[in-house]
Amino acid sequence: MEFHCPDCGLPIQAADLAPAQGVAVCRFCEKPFPLEACQAAVPFADRNIVPVMTPPKGVDLVETMDGFRLTLSTRSCIAIFLVPFTLVWAGGSLGGIYGTQIAKGEFNWMMSLFGLPFLVGSVALIGLTVMSVAGRTIVELAGGKFSIRTGALGVYRTQSAPWHDVRSCRLTEATRRGRNRYSTSFQVEFKVDGAKDLRLSAAGVDRENALWLARFLAARIQRGR
Repeated sequence: MEFHCPDCGLPIQAADLAPAQGVAVCRFCEKPFPLEACQAAVPFADRNIVPVMTPPKGVDLVETMDGFRLTLSTRSCIAIFLVPFTLVWAGGSLGGIYGTQIAKGEFNWMMSLFGLPFLVGSVALIGLTVMSVAGRTIVELAGGKFSIRTGALGVYRTQSAPWHDVRSCRLTEATRRGRNRYSTSFQVEFKVDGAKDLRLSAAGVDRENALWLARFLAARIQRGR
């Protein structure tokens, strides 16, 4: 038995059903509905009117002949802090440990081993800085292939699956406690038949944009069936 949201028509997962209370919660609309209404609701794919979903600021949508292309910017104002910090940290530590050896034409293996943690930390910090300055995530459907690419300056980490194997998606969130505050990160998870699930990280994206992204992709999955 399938349950759908009476408002948006998107599927409601079993984990969001509360039979004892007689309600179901649509995670896309973020509202509860009676179970009977969800059971009788017309699925999104069977509705004649497809709602216009205007992308919010920070999300670029291009419709193509055989799919779509979503570009989500990961640029952040934290770059104002990261750029100078990275220059000081990476430049100071690597320059002091390895630069002096290169300048003198000598190799000191003890100093080089001591510098390995600084090298690893600098590489990670540089990657984070580049993502905060020019990073983006591209979600694309083309030629029957669904792909998620995350990176910057032409270097991307890619996940992909045949479109007909992508069954559903949902928005999840994780809260982490810092020293003085809590931070929340969002992720859109895709269920894929016969393969590893895909995950789209929406780190640094506000909740409304992440929710819009999940709604749009869930609707396209249903419309493509």
